[in-house]
Amino acid sequence: MRLYLQKFLHMVRRLAVFFLVVLCSFRLLAIEAIVSHTVFYMPGVAANGKFIPGLDLCWQVNPATLHYATTPDKMIVANIKADVTFIGDTGTFIHDRYIIQTVPRATVEELKQQTILELRKYKMAAGPVKIKLVLTDMADSFKRFTYTDSFFVAPVADSVFFSGIQLLDTSFASNAATRFYKNGKQLIPFCTNFLDDGMNSIKYYAELYGADKLRPASFPLVRKMVISKSEAGGFWAGFVKTDTILAPSAISPLEGKFDIAALPSGNYYLRLTLESFKKQTLAQATLFFQRLNKHPQIVEDTTKKAAVSDTGIENVTVVNLSKTFLAKYSLGQVRAILKMLLPFSDNDAARTINGFLKKPDEMYMRYYVYNYFVAINKKDPARAWKDFSSKIAAVNKLYNTHNTPGYETDRGFMYLRYGAPTDVITVENEQGALPYEIWQYDVLKQADHKELANAVFLFYKPSQLAGDFKLLHSNVTGERQDTQWRTSLYTSQNLTGSIRDTRAEQYIGDK
Repeated sequence: MRLYLQKFLHMVRRLAVFFLVVLCSFRLLAIEAIVSHTVFYMPGVAANGKFIPGLDLCWQVNPATLHYATTPDKMIVANIKADVTFIGDTGTFIHDRYIIQTVPRATVEELKQQTILELRKYKMAAGPVKIKLVLTDMADSFKRFTYTDSFFVAPVADSVFFSGIQLLDTSFASNAATRFYKNGKQLIPFCTNFLDDGMNSIKYYAELYGADKLRPASFPLVRKMVISKSEAGGFWAGFVKTDTILAPSAISPLEGKFDIAALPSGNYYLRLTLESFKKQTLAQATLFFQRLNKHPQIVEDTTKKAAVSDTGIENVTVVNLSKTFLAKYSLGQVRAILKMLLPFSDNDAARTINGFLKKPDEMYMRYYVYNYFVAINKKDPARAWKDFSSKIAAVNKLYNTHNTPGYETDRGFMYLRYGAPTDVITVENEQGALPYEIWQYDVLKQADHKELANAVFLFYKPSQLAGDFKLLHSNVTGERQDTQWRTSLYTSQNLTGSIRDTRAEQYIGDK
């Protein structure tokens, strides 16, 4: 047991390399800390044996940013108050407050070696969750650290499903009853998804649940972990590991690591998938991380292999988002920005954005938005955002309604996607027809980049209560096309004169 404890303490200290522990910096005005959280599932007695979600919350403090005091027995300590709040759809459901004291040290040199690491476990409910963690130095209440994040806790699936993916600093076999114990091991979390120059490997842990519900004929199952530039598919160079699950089990843990000495700087995903022997995907989990590698190890054909195996390769910037134009925007505002991007998105990008809107993950959402504008202007993404937002403002001025921003209306959406139409024909009081509006483009570039001459859009108000015009029909590929548009537009067959005399018939006809 003593050997395990010594090994445990030694491994925990390695986490301190993540901070520059300079004791002369004790006058810093704020606590520096890093935080991570991972959703796991556990059998619940109160839930009739069914799995219930839980959260591992891990945080680590830079000891050089605390105010220390000397105890009567001449030991050096600091005290930190932690306030943890979880907010769901119905309001706050957990508020945890506690105080931890650092391990007493006799000298300043000993302080340099210490690690302040905390891991707490909380029961969760399925649905959107917002977390707020506030750390306060008890000796100086002005020294604080505040962390907020929003994420989605998936409900327990009827079949196989994964936990979240947790990054590890280290692990070792031990049945000691510590807060780091899990499945016969001590798992020491790595409390950040940023891997800098000093990190040459990435270690991970996850759990698979519900394989015991599968029929024996479903086995063997193939579990695959990859590093990729895309959340959806592909992998970077040779960063692929697979193992086989031969027999059913209620919980099947997975632990492993990748050597990342050759992984260049950039934004990446750890992606875990479970496949049947017929190559059908049964479950998937992803974790976003950043890599800073100023001198990547050169591996023969690495770039060539990556280009072949990963369709999501792009030039990205490793960045602290708290220092970008996005820092001032709330989660709700980031959601709005994602909606603004939809008119400019292809099908894959639109699926990604709609996935964020249904199951918000604040960190992923912010990186998605940031990288979108980096792709437009690498040197000054804030300028790209400013230019973009001016277009949004112009569209809002044209098409805002009392309860819908202009960019979310059908007309605003098409205006952003295709630009201003050549002609606009508004028909408010045509006998026997609902109010409608026709947009005509002399030349329009479609989603497939082919140009279409004489493109038209037909918008209408389906009722007098409708706040704005809705798109009814278009001859543009990829947009709504309804060859029975007349049935929706015309409310009466007792039209004065021929139906062919209507403006809609003249401009659209059988297009």
